[in-house]
Amino acid sequence: MAALVAISMFHVGSAQAMPVSYSTTFNGSINVTTGAGANTALPVPGSDFYGNTFAAPTLNFTAPAAATGFGFYDDFIFTIPVGAGTNSVTSSISIPGSLQISGLQSRLFALPLGYTGGALGACPGGCLAVWGAEVLAANVTYTVLNPTLLGPGSYVLQIRGDATGAFGGSYSGVLNLTAIPVPAAVWLFGSALGGLGLLKRRRVAD
Repeated sequence: MAALVAISMFHVGSAQAMPVSYSTTFNGSINVTTGAGANTALPVPGSDFYGNTFAAPTLNFTAPAAATGFGFYDDFIFTIPVGAGTNSVTSSISIPGSLQISGLQSRLFALPLGYTGGALGACPGGCLAVWGAEVLAANVTYTVLNPTLLGPGSYVLQIRGDATGAFGGSYSGVLNLTAIPVPAAVWLFGSALGGLGLLKRRRVAD
């Protein structure tokens, strides 16, 4: 697993910008949903950048109870054609009093079948990776998504937090996808079958 993290952390050969599909900002009694809802097809192996910027504070204690302490939920929807190992690192540089993100967390879940658009507030069918812990180091806030194996399909990387700076705040991250090699046992099994087939042919020829 450590090897998977090391490989995926440093593979950025095909990185590109990954747009926010849906951003739900809690500002009192109104939930504002923005973004085109674009589904980004990602190459494997490959990496994509993602992030968002808030020009004003998002914290509002009149937000729904489930959102207390989190001023925004951003959904990054992506599709992979083959199985992959994935992980991500999200970070925010904080300038206390001016630009700051608090409670930064990420999780991963499969896009529900029949999804036609709109904000995704929970893990439909269960989370593949639960909310990661927020870590503070000097003026940098970050959260790490644990390495997760994915099959072909569409998924949602969800980021939540709260812009607490007087002028809001911003965050950015990298989603890494690493090709999963065929396990050695499978290759051995295939070789054994091939050997049996060759032996059978020889017996027929004799």
